[in-house]
Amino acid sequence: MSHIQRDRRKLVARINRLIGQMDAVKGLIEEEGVEEERCYEVMRQLASIRGAHRGLMNAYFTGFIQDHMKNASENGTIDEFADELLEVMRSFQH
Repeated sequence: MSHIQRDRRKLVARINRLIGQMDAVKGLIEEEGVEEERCYEVMRQLASIRGAHRGLMNAYFTGFIQDHMKNASENGTIDEFADELLEVMRSFQH
C-alpha cells in the first residue's frame, strides 16, 4: 500500500484545515468594518496557515521517503531516487 493510500484521510484532513484557514483569511480581508482588529487576526491566521502547511509537507514527505526509499532500495534504484528527491527538495529553497 502506498503512502498516499495509507495516509489519505490524515492528508485530506490537513488539507481541509488549510482550506478553512485560507477561507477565514479571505473573509477577514473582504469584511467591512474596523480594520485594525482584523489585521491582527489575519496575521495570526497566516502564522497558523504556515504551521499547518509545514505539517502537511512533513507528513507527506515522511510517507513519501519511507515508501519510495524502501522500494528504490529493493529495486536497486536508490541513486535515481536520491537524485529525484534532491531535485524536488531544491525547488523548496526558492
